[in-house]
Amino acid sequence: MDTARHVLAAPRGRRFAAHLGYACSTDERASNYLEPLTQADALDVLAAVDVETVAQLSELDVLEALGRATDFARYWQPPDEEDLWFADPAIVTASRPIVEAVLACEHARWWSTPMDPTCQRAVQKRYNSTEEWSETFWANQDQDADLPAWRRHVLDAEDRFRRFLDAEPERQISGEWWSTPVPSRVRVTSRARQNLGAVELLLAEDDNSDGRHARVWPVHVDDAARIYEITGPAAWTRLVDAYPLAVPASRRSDWYEATGKHLQWYLPDWAAVSADYDAVHLTVLGYLTTPGRALPLSAHTGASVLAGWDPDATFWLDPRLVRVDGRPVEWHRTGDTPWAPAPVR
Repeated sequence: MDTARHVLAAPRGRRFAAHLGYACSTDERASNYLEPLTQADALDVLAAVDVETVAQLSELDVLEALGRATDFARYWQPPDEEDLWFADPAIVTASRPIVEAVLACEHARWWSTPMDPTCQRAVQKRYNSTEEWSETFWANQDQDADLPAWRRHVLDAEDRFRRFLDAEPERQISGEWWSTPVPSRVRVTSRARQNLGAVELLLAEDDNSDGRHARVWPVHVDDAARIYEITGPAAWTRLVDAYPLAVPASRRSDWYEATGKHLQWYLPDWAAVSADYDAVHLTVLGYLTTPGRALPLSAHTGASVLAGWDPDATFWLDPRLVRVDGRPVEWHRTGDTPWAPAPVR
């Protein structure tokens, strides 16, 4: 499989490649937190990158570049100007050696691996500087996720949007754009890496926390947990085909903005998925190749979009199988400095 080609066929993969190239550049147009201001400048910078420098980056440097891809994920609006630059064939060609280099380095070894139960972490965030830490994080650890309520919520929204469209067929109405099992009582974890308490600290889409303070909790994963792995577009569409939930009205406007297509849209029916799987994990390579694309289904006439799912995130459809297992560590960052654990008092 030509993994680099698959990464560069996807909007998140192309954005990552560009920011990784900027991180390796010595060009003044992409240094000191500057970025190229024109498509021509972006092409010049990326074409001139010495790919040997990619292997010299720290893992945190690489993840910071991936964080830029998550920062700019927008599934409710059209691709922005830079997204269009990065899809240009000349920039795709210039980005390919950069992607090949990072995929060959040690830092990417775990990007295609399954959920690692030995190092899962839960992140507790603050949403303003004066907010106190809640001591009830992940309380009620014996509750299920109540995914039938999630399904009712989705179907109610679908009915409401269908009535809107019956009244005004050409009206564009934004609504819920994500394809994750939210709202519900699902829990989310990601793995710890060296010098990073949890991948989620750096890699989070649509994050409205303060971005400066977090608690990272160790968790225990039940040995019997059944995990579905989203490793790429085919794994996502297999899941949707096996557990389809039609949402053509409620996703009509947002996913048209994101993909430029009006299709018969589907989500996975997470309540049905939970009968066979306890959790669903998106690998980093799955993230780089899947979100934001209109992915055609095989068993149904229609398509799906993976949206709102962070790299390496595991959504626990049965939250009873993952439990807080110890005390949290507080992590802080200031400005553009890396995340670091707070000193022990």
